[in-house]
Amino acid sequence: MWAYLEQQSFPMDEETYRVHVNEVLEVINRLGLADEVSEWLEIMNKKTRLGKALSLRLRAEGLLEEFLLDSTDR
Repeated sequence: MWAYLEQQSFPMDEETYRVHVNEVLEVINRLGLADEVSEWLEIMNKKTRLGKALSLRLRAEGLLEEFLLDSTDR
């Protein structure tokens, strides 16, 4: 990430980015998915290429509803 920090298209400074990462980690830990994410990161670390975005779909069996907004609730 820090290779892109100086680019104008990167919207966060270092402190904002660290806060965001901590918030994401808090959600992962509360859901009890830290081990799953760690295993995925180990596998992906061997396959990644510079500049390629990766995504991981978390499977929390209903627990994620607390963190998602439903458009019908508006």
